[in-house]
Amino acid sequence: MKLSIHHYSEVDSTQTVAKHYLLEGDADEGTVILADQQLSGSGRLGKSWNSPVGGLYCSLILKPHSKPIASYSQLAFVIAVGIQKALHSLLPTLPLTLKWPNDVLINAKKVSGILIEIEGQDVVVGMGINIDSHPETGTHLNEYFYNPLTVENVLKPVLKNVWDTYQNWIQSGFESIQTEWLKYAYQLGEILERDGIKGRFIGISAEGAMLLENESGDVQSVTKVG
Repeated sequence: MKLSIHHYSEVDSTQTVAKHYLLEGDADEGTVILADQQLSGSGRLGKSWNSPVGGLYCSLILKPHSKPIASYSQLAFVIAVGIQKALHSLLPTLPLTLKWPNDVLINAKKVSGILIEIEGQDVVVGMGINIDSHPETGTHLNEYFYNPLTVENVLKPVLKNVWDTYQNWIQSGFESIQTEWLKYAYQLGEILERDGIKGRFIGISAEGAMLLENESGDVQSVTKVG
């Protein structure tokens, strides 16, 4: 694992700092920007990510140049599986599920979010994990651990498992990761309605689209969240 960690006490956003590193040409693959807190943390679709001291907030720079850029849509699932493996290594009985396309849940409440931003041929992966506190609608890890976790407890297994899962994707493709993600897929088999399409959630495509099967047996792909 060839990761280089740059630790800050406070930043506006680890994503912004990581992009600056890329812009300056000072970022090898495996560069990690870690912050104790973010003043303007952001998630998918521009949503804010509450980032007080006590949570894990980091951005990882990846350079999957051997892959076509069209396959980068798979990375949200790659990273989610890595986080799932890391959290289960800390507590195997943790009731985790993975919500399409990029959230990690405990008992149907969000504990972690993932943000994938493509910069040319490079990727900046933002990861936020609630450890000591959470927004009103979420949850945090220390609700489930007898001995409270710290950022240090969580960071090492997260980076290791995310990196290992990423390397598996680079070397062996998406199929095994797709299978692993579906083992923990939130609402798999349920009737859902997304982007005006209603059907039973039966899986994800090779591109990471949600697959919904209607009453006639026709399968449609959903790429839009909401």
